[in-house]
Amino acid sequence: MGTLVLTRIDNRMIHGQVASGWIGKCSAGKIVVIDTATAENEMMRDILSLAVPPGIEFSVYTKEDGVLQYKADQFGNDSIMLIFKDIKTAYECCREGISYPSLQIGGTGVREGAKVLEGPITVTEQECSMLNELQDSGVEIYLQQTVQSKSTKWSDARKKL
Repeated sequence: MGTLVLTRIDNRMIHGQVASGWIGKCSAGKIVVIDTATAENEMMRDILSLAVPPGIEFSVYTKEDGVLQYKADQFGNDSIMLIFKDIKTAYECCREGISYPSLQIGGTGVREGAKVLEGPITVTEQECSMLNELQDSGVEIYLQQTVQSKSTKWSDARKKL
């Protein structure tokens, strides 16, 4: 069974900070991305795979297949960095059976109808409710864009809204 060493929301999924910073920091041997649109787009899967460092396994799942794979074997026998593209998918996957003790929000992008928490991390009212529910169920949620940046607890960040 795999071990989740970092669960992260990042709308860019795999990029320089993930490849050079977070993988080393958490000692992940595998990256798992759960995003239905990406899983169903061969070109996007290929582009993401180019950003994965040598020696690191990589898988992309639809939301449904990701939940099934987690329930089957927790994504294999390695230390796993699990990446969701958005808050809604992270929330739904948790509700459907993927268990993670903490959730790092690294970037959601600037979006219409969303309020800025810090940098590229924005949330809508609906996403706030989802994050509050996850936190109330025991998931530790924090904002942290890069390995070098300080982390902010969700309970402190949401006071800005």
